[in-house]
Amino acid sequence: MGFAPFIDDLGFIVALILAAGALFVYSSLRMFWAIYRNDPTRLRAILKGSAIPVGMIGATAFLLGAFIETTWPFTLADGLGAYDIFFGDVLMLFAMVMIVYAIVAYFGLRLETVGIFSLIAGIIVAWYGYWGYTTLVSPGVLGLTKDPLETFLLYLAFAAAAFFAYPATLAVDWYLDHPGPTWAPFSVRAASPSKEATSSSTGTFRLPVSFYLLTVWFPIFMFLAFVAAWFYMGAILPGHLTSPP
Repeated sequence: MGFAPFIDDLGFIVALILAAGALFVYSSLRMFWAIYRNDPTRLRAILKGSAIPVGMIGATAFLLGAFIETTWPFTLADGLGAYDIFFGDVLMLFAMVMIVYAIVAYFGLRLETVGIFSLIAGIIVAWYGYWGYTTLVSPGVLGLTKDPLETFLLYLAFAAAAFFAYPATLAVDWYLDHPGPTWAPFSVRAASPSKEATSSSTGTFRLPVSFYLLTVWFPIFMFLAFVAAWFYMGAILPGHLTSPP
């Protein structure tokens, strides 16, 4: 084929995903510590502080995703005809989740809106990863990429993190809705403060087991997504540096 005015940015895209994974793991652990210390002011400061770098990552990813979706010059004859869909669609979803989180966290809005969006995006990404891994591209050859297993694990890990972001955001919203020296019993409905909490400014602060069960999975799967992105970059970067389109 002739000259294609297209730049292979896959390595940079994975670097953005790596940065987002590391940022969310770090920020979620700091948020958990702020909640453990019963410090809602610190929690809101961490949310607002993380919004700026997440927003930068999201905006950059959005521009790259739009570039891929609108300028993809390759066809099925080149063997790359579906890559704008397989990579571009997922990158756009990733970017939009980052941007929505940045806006919500910076302005102190309810996180559950981000959680719902993240949940839907995670389900879609999981399907993309599944079909990218199981698609028969030629007799006896499965996978849309040269690294189908690494790509599938990357998509699956981020899909799982996005899925568990929803209950984590519900838990954080619930905590911010129930200020006070003690925890009210965990409930999906707003609970009225206990007599102990309203009559005393001190008390034992305990995280309920349900809080652990709702929040622990997000940093775990986000860390696994970071690891998957790290190995994926190691698998694809040499080939993309030596033979870019």
